[in-house]
Amino acid sequence: MIRVPQSAVRHAALTVAIGASIFAIAATKPAAAGDETDQDATRKTIERLRQANQNDNQVMEHLRYMTKEIGPRLTGSDGINESYEWTRKQFESYGLEAWVEEWGEWPVGFNRGPWSGKVIVPGKGEKPLEFNTHSWTAGTDGPTRGAAILEPTSVDELEKLGGALKGAWIVGRSTRRGRLSGDARALNDAIWNAGIAGWVRGVRGELLLTSGSVRGITYDKLPTRVQVNLINSQWKELTELLQGGEKLELEFDIKNEFKPGPYKHYNVVADIKGTEKPDEFVIVGGHIDSWDGAEGSNDNGTGCATTLEAARLLMKAGARPKRTIRFILWSGEEQGLLGSAGYVRKHRDEMSKISAVLVHDGGTNTLSGITATQAMMPQMQEAMGHLVDDGSGFDFQIRQVGGLTGGGSDHNSYLAAGVPGFFWIQRGKSNYSYGHHTQHDNFDRAIPEYQQRSAFVVASGALGVANLEELLDRTNMQQPRGAQNRKVLGIQLEGMSISSITPDSRADKGGFKVGDKFISSGKTKIEDIDTLRSVIQAAEGKTPFLVERGGKQITLYAQFPEPEKKKPVKPKTGKRYY
Repeated sequence: MIRVPQSAVRHAALTVAIGASIFAIAATKPAAAGDETDQDATRKTIERLRQANQNDNQVMEHLRYMTKEIGPRLTGSDGINESYEWTRKQFESYGLEAWVEEWGEWPVGFNRGPWSGKVIVPGKGEKPLEFNTHSWTAGTDGPTRGAAILEPTSVDELEKLGGALKGAWIVGRSTRRGRLSGDARALNDAIWNAGIAGWVRGVRGELLLTSGSVRGITYDKLPTRVQVNLINSQWKELTELLQGGEKLELEFDIKNEFKPGPYKHYNVVADIKGTEKPDEFVIVGGHIDSWDGAEGSNDNGTGCATTLEAARLLMKAGARPKRTIRFILWSGEEQGLLGSAGYVRKHRDEMSKISAVLVHDGGTNTLSGITATQAMMPQMQEAMGHLVDDGSGFDFQIRQVGGLTGGGSDHNSYLAAGVPGFFWIQRGKSNYSYGHHTQHDNFDRAIPEYQQRSAFVVASGALGVANLEELLDRTNMQQPRGAQNRKVLGIQLEGMSISSITPDSRADKGGFKVGDKFISSGKTKIEDIDTLRSVIQAAEGKTPFLVERGGKQITLYAQFPEPEKKKPVKPKTGKRYY
């Protein structure tokens, strides 16, 4: 935890304690009686923000509307189109100038309707199934019932089945994923060409991850193959019954709808104009799109809600930032940071004028810190020191790091353009991986007290940065590329949970799995990506990592190169030195 030292503030002459909070006040000369310094005005605004946040916070109502009234917001869907207009109007209702900016278009739109499925044992009863399909894939033409047949493993098996495959649901024998070999692909195509209703595969656990790709899809060339992903426990039950000779039927009703395009894509943008430097910016945001297997609450309705509420609180508190605070809700994030990358391209001339980009995209856990380079530390302590030990009961720390790092969210688009981009450190009791892209990412996963605190952190932190004397110092902002890539585990992260693993990587060979959440390595707690990166770069030999998996903590090991043994040097004295 980093407190605000007097030495951290340029020309600091005084440090004033406000209740249990610390706010650094810099002054080049004593203020005359009756005069109000910039720091006094900022302090008073933050206190008004605090009171408004405590007495009139609406962050959960924003989230409720986005998830319950609008629902999931897949890029290129009617849901996200509705959210563009709703959020723009919300910003305007708070008194901000707000608009939408186009960043691209796709040839088709896609909407997911209701879906249901069940297994039927003739003469014995039926049981509902828990499953999903990926976005931009085919649905059924109404309720479709057919025999359940285990996947044929050879051409001979396929030929023996004959006409029994027509209209049947094929139950896969494994949860395999990835590219098929030539022979396997030919068998796979032959099964589809037999006129099956669709394919049912089990996933590796009980979490149904939604993903998908629109690439290559046009309205005159739409997907036609129905592919169902079933939770592992039900898939195992199906395969065991079929292997035991049980006669089963499956029925699915999946309303996946394609619409002719073009479907245009937008970012929602709103400004609180700066009073002194309106052409310089602090950007605050999250991504407005979500996957459509659930309501899109933690990813990233929570970040959109705190962005909206931060804007509302600042206007309610009468904030007059020196620089423009620009609020952006990017779309296309889940398909590769498309909206933020499009914004950077369109606003290339503004990049040198952006002091910071603050992104909330780590779910509902409270915003509990931020990283800063050594050069930025004095400014960050001045801008956000009021959040450290402020008597709220929530921790906040400003952590010094060797360089800012990107990752799987929109701040990375700005970092790539040389702009200070930040992904808030988050702490709390929510298990992010349980809802991340899964069937559980619904409104009730959000924690109101965390959301309320985070809205205040976003609002007051953005105001603090906007009111700094200078733009954030970019000296040595990013670690040299070679230093970052020297050692890798072979993973991608969402929050501190693994979202993908590279085959044959150190993580793959060490038994790491998607969903594992990092806790520590040795005595080092791993609470953010910068700490994990530091642990990896310092790792030598067989390195332990404590992770959380399925509610339990287990230790896994990754093998890194052993330290090189230095050859002994024999000096003239004849003694040996190592």
